[in-house]
Amino acid sequence: MNVGCKLTRYGVLVLGLIFSTGAMAQSSSVNFHVHFSGRVDCTSPLSIRDVPISGDGTGQLNTDGSASANITETAFILSTTIHFAGRLGAAPTAAPGGSAQVRVAGKHSLLLIWNLPNNQLVTRISVAGHSCSAGFEARLMPGKHEYTLFDGSIYHYCDRPRVEQTSCEVR
Repeated sequence: MNVGCKLTRYGVLVLGLIFSTGAMAQSSSVNFHVHFSGRVDCTSPLSIRDVPISGDGTGQLNTDGSASANITETAFILSTTIHFAGRLGAAPTAAPGGSAQVRVAGKHSLLLIWNLPNNQLVTRISVAGHSCSAGFEARLMPGKHEYTLFDGSIYHYCDRPRVEQTSCEVR
C-alpha cells in the first residue's frame, strides 16, 4: 500500500472517530430550559384570587438514567429555588417546604416532583431530538382537600393551580 493511500485511510479513520465521538457526546445528555405560568386562588393565610404563579429553570437529562435541574417557583411575589437531582429509583432529597425528587419516566422523559404537605407539584419534561415539551400538574395527596404552596417562608392553602402556559427548549 502506498503512503498516499495510507494517509487517506488514516485520515478517514481519524475523521470518523472525531465525528462519532462528537455525536456520542451530544447524545449522552440533553440540556433544557423549562417555563410554566398560571394562577391560583387561595384561602389561607390570606383569601386572594388569581394569584400569579410561575416556574422557570434549567436542567440536564442524561442517557445513564440520571438527571438534574434547578427550578425557581414564584408565588405571591416570593421565589423559591428547588434543586432536583437523582437517578432512576433514588430517594427524595430535602427541598424548601418539603422534598424534591427526580423520576426518570423513560429514556427521554423525566418528572421533577416537589413534595409538599398536601400535594405534589410535578413538572414533566419530554425530549425528542432537538425539541422538548413540558407539562405541569398538581397532585393532591389522599385524604387532603386543599393544595399547599410554599413561597419560601410560609405555606398557603389554595385551590388547584391553573396552568396557562408551558414551554420547553433544548439547549
